Amino acid sequence: MSNLGLVYWRQGRYPQAAEDHQQALVLFREIGDRSGEANALDNLGLVYRRQGYYPQAAEDHQQALVLFREIGYRSGEADALTSLGTVYCRQGHYSQAAEHHQQALILFREIGDRAGEANALDNLGLVYRRQGYYPQAVEHHQQALALCREIGYRSGEADVLTSLGTVYCRQGHYGQAAEHHQRALALFREIGYHGGEVEALNGAGEAHYGTGQLREACIQHTAALTLAVQIGERYEQARAHNGLAHIHHAAGELDQARHHWRLALTLYTDLGVPDADDIQAHLAAFDHDHDDHGN
Repeated sequence: MSNLGLVYWRQGRYPQAAEDHQQALVLFREIGDRSGEANALDNLGLVYRRQGYYPQAAEDHQQALVLFREIGYRSGEADALTSLGTVYCRQGHYSQAAEHHQQALILFREIGDRAGEANALDNLGLVYRRQGYYPQAVEHHQQALALCREIGYRSGEADVLTSLGTVYCRQGHYGQAAEHHQRALALFREIGYHGGEVEALNGAGEAHYGTGQLREACIQHTAALTLAVQIGERYEQARAHNGLAHIHHAAGELDQARHHWRLALTLYTDLGVPDADDIQAHLAAFDHDHDDHGN
């Protein structure tokens, strides 16, 4: 049942995944399987994170972490640390996120889990990128990419390609960014991982916007929005709306730009993520500029 839940999670069928993990959790508790219980909790947290329910995700990951430590299951402990770090990063708690990913990295290296090590390096890079430390982010992502390719970890490779593409975009290297996102997109589609696919689509949209290819950017963000709505991925829905707002603004379609920024703001605010502050600033500047023109 837990394995089926993971299949549903990869396919972006989050309600079914949550239901299967909940049923597995009940069964594991009934038979006293504490390792199974911890895994089910950690998997539930993954589903809640994808749906944008960050407090619930953090609670499940924290419970899983406590259980893994009690039974001395170090691989599970490292996975739960990774999961918690990812939630903290999304919520803007960067110091806590970095601390958890560093602990996970140490554990993965000690137990010889090279895929876990690659994930931890990639996640540390994400924290550095969020903090604006782009060279450190690139360094960690490149280490992760080399590891993924060495061990044939294809979903990990796709994740890291997306991560690198986003950093390159922030640095203004839009051609490199678009190339990385397109390679990631092909991999995600090949392995049927919709959550990764929607991230790569949004990343590609941002890269094309950076080079002034508004039509191509619009195609990518629209595809991202459609898929994100279909699978219930609210963070990427908001990101797509933000991308579309920038495109409409650049094209002089001001009502559409305002519409998409407001939708992005509603979603980001509901999610409780720091991205909401950026959108609020865009809207305030937008309204100020166009009120002035109106006068």
